[in-house]
This record gives sequence, structure tokens and C-alpha cells, in this order.
Amino acid sequence: MAKYLLDNLEYLEIFKNDPKTAIITDIDGTISEIAPTPEKAMVTTSMQNELAKLMEKFKIVAVVSGRSALNAREMVGVNGLLYVGNHGMEFLKDGKLSIHPEVEKYIHEIQETGKKLKSGDMSSLEGLIFEDKGICYTIHYRLCSPSENPREKILKTLHDDPDCKKFNIAEGRQLVELRPPISCDKGTILNNIIEEYKLEKVIYLGDDITDLDAFDKLTQMENEGKVNGTSILVLSSEIPPYIKKRSTFFVNNVDEVFKFFQWLSN
Repeated sequence: MAKYLLDNLEYLEIFKNDPKTAIITDIDGTISEIAPTPEKAMVTTSMQNELAKLMEKFKIVAVVSGRSALNAREMVGVNGLLYVGNHGMEFLKDGKLSIHPEVEKYIHEIQETGKKLKSGDMSSLEGLIFEDKGICYTIHYRLCSPSENPREKILKTLHDDPDCKKFNIAEGRQLVELRPPISCDKGTILNNIIEEYKLEKVIYLGDDITDLDAFDKLTQMENEGKVNGTSILVLSSEIPPYIKKRSTFFVNNVDEVFKFFQWLSN
């Protein structure tokens, strides 16, 4: 079971005092508060300043997000970070955007399928937000009335649609998403970052079901002796309790992530 991070900071001294440590974090719900709509979410100036301090102190600071890499860069607004978007299917580093080689052939078809869903029967659900992220297509139901059972209706529509069967159907906090049918998640991308940068110490922070892949991969690599890692979950009522069992530590909110970053950077 995860321990409360701010009462157990002594366990992270080995990371704090090693400049070769890597900090890898999700964005929404981790370094920014969850907002009613994606475009209203923001990273505060204080958080930006702490990320910049961490970047000066440690080997690498990366953000891994379900947002597109360009949108992640625009939102976080800190130069020099590694931006990983669409759950690891695209990278933005030093201003250069690169996309997973297997993804391109699916982009047009996912966008067309998304347009069809947006104009179809599901659009009658009040409060739905349809978001084309370039590589993935997301349907947000945070603003829908729970009495409408939006999650169940969205999933049924997608599972019954023959075009949607060609893609991976994934879930996050108050959203359902169409993704290209390739093996790529936050766990695989974490593994790739660790290997590419030859990382020995890694702190990973996240708040969602999608971060569980990274938590599990970090635990696996630590058990194999490949890396010294720790995972930190930002708690919320929107995620299943079992995720807490598979992280090393937890915090209660974004403010406590900020306090942890302050501790790390000093």
C-alpha cells in the first residue's frame, strides 16, 4: 500500500541528492488542476518556476501526457523539458516534433471516425466535448449529467460501431478515447526514456488510470535491478482505489505536488 509522501520524504533523499535523477510527470491532475474543459486547465506560474528549477538540478525533466505534445508544450510553457504527447505516440524535444512511425497511417481514419461520432446520435448527450488531438480522438463527459450514464452510452456506441473496432478504446478521468491500434502506453514510453537516457534514478508522478502502466513498468524495472524508481499518485475520487496499491507514495492534490517539487529543488 502506498505511503503518504510528505510524511516519508526521507526515503527520497537518494533521489534529491543525485543530479542524475529524472523527474517524469503527467500534466492534468498532477501539475495542473483538473478543469471543466481541457482548454481551461492551466499550469500556474509557481509550478512553472519549480519545473524550471528541477530542470536545472536534475538530468532530465519530462512531461508525459494524453494531450498532444504541442498542446502540452503550450500549456506547461517551460523551455528545455522533454514533452511526450498522446500517451507516448509523439515527442517534442528542442522544438522538433517526432511521431511514432506506426501511427501516421491511422490519423486520417481516426479523425474521420471522430467527426462521424460527433455528428451522430451520441451528440444528443448534453455536455459532451469531442476533442481531436491529431493522433487520438477523445470524448469528454465531465460536464454531462451522471443520470444520463454518459460513460456507458459512449462505450456502447464505440463498441457497436464497426469503424471504432479498428482502434484501441481507452479510458481516463471522465473520458473515453480512440487510439491507433499499436502497443504504446505510458509504461512503454517510460521504458524507452529510461533506456535512451540511460537513467538510474526515476521519480514518476501521475493521477489517472493511464499512469498505472508507468507505475507497473517502473516497479518491474526496479525489481529487475534496471533502475531505482519511485512512483507517486495524486489521489482523486475519480480513479479506482486499486491504483493506490500499485504506487509507492501518494499525495492528496496538486498543491502537495508543488510542495514536493519545492523540497526536491532545494
